[in-house]
Amino acid sequence: MSYLVLKTINNNIVSCVDAQGKELIIMGRGLGFGVKSGARLSEDRVEKVFRMEDPTEANRLKSLFAALPPEQIRLCASIIEYAKETLGKELNEGIYYTLTDHISFTLQRIRKGVQFSNALQTEVRIFYPKEYAVGLHALDLIEQQLKMRLPEDEAATIALHIVNAEYSTSISVTMHTVQAMHDLVGLLDQWEGLNVDHGSLYFDELIVHLKFVALSAFSGQPNVREERDFVALVRQLFPTEYACAEAMIQYLSRQSHCPLPDECIAYLCVYIHRITTCSSEE
Repeated sequence: MSYLVLKTINNNIVSCVDAQGKELIIMGRGLGFGVKSGARLSEDRVEKVFRMEDPTEANRLKSLFAALPPEQIRLCASIIEYAKETLGKELNEGIYYTLTDHISFTLQRIRKGVQFSNALQTEVRIFYPKEYAVGLHALDLIEQQLKMRLPEDEAATIALHIVNAEYSTSISVTMHTVQAMHDLVGLLDQWEGLNVDHGSLYFDELIVHLKFVALSAFSGQPNVREERDFVALVRQLFPTEYACAEAMIQYLSRQSHCPLPDECIAYLCVYIHRITTCSSEE
């Protein structure tokens, strides 16, 4: 396979089209040196191919790559590939721009002695442990390859970018979700009449469900089918759990400005019931 060169971005990066006529951004050592538009590049010279379906995203990525040293680009690409392999998930293509841009900006700040802290570090570590672990791995890679150790709370920020790419949301939605999760778990822990065991496997299931509900709420896309009989049954069987779930969903609706149906309350109620009854049986 060969690629038709559209434009040389720098000595290591070129813009090409594939056999289907789709634009690609291609990286390789010395790939762009002396190469003219219309030339063909063989696949064996290519290190990394960036496929951006959105032309706007492609242009942003080209502009960013043109301004960065190749080792930073390779480093960020390797972090993203590691995240894909570790999490076993595809990530939204926009992460190649957002994460690379963030790490580049962070490195500039550190060199200038300017540091910011991530106030949500603890929440990210608790609610997104796998993504946080990828963030810690990223800090190790940055130190190994660029000889610069970033503050540990940067692992949380990197994790947030990965979460964004997993769910195709914005950084704002993800941060609001993480903060809301902290408040929702606090409300659950303080609810009278419930004994919540954070060490239970059912608690992990509840957190996964709650993250999904919160992300859909802050994205303005709640997707719950109408099940009125189910809602009435759950409310009757588990009144304490239902009251807690109702308070949690109402809080989430206020924070997200997205009305959530009673079915959200009923499903959350069932998860709460499981962690308060099944935990004692484990």
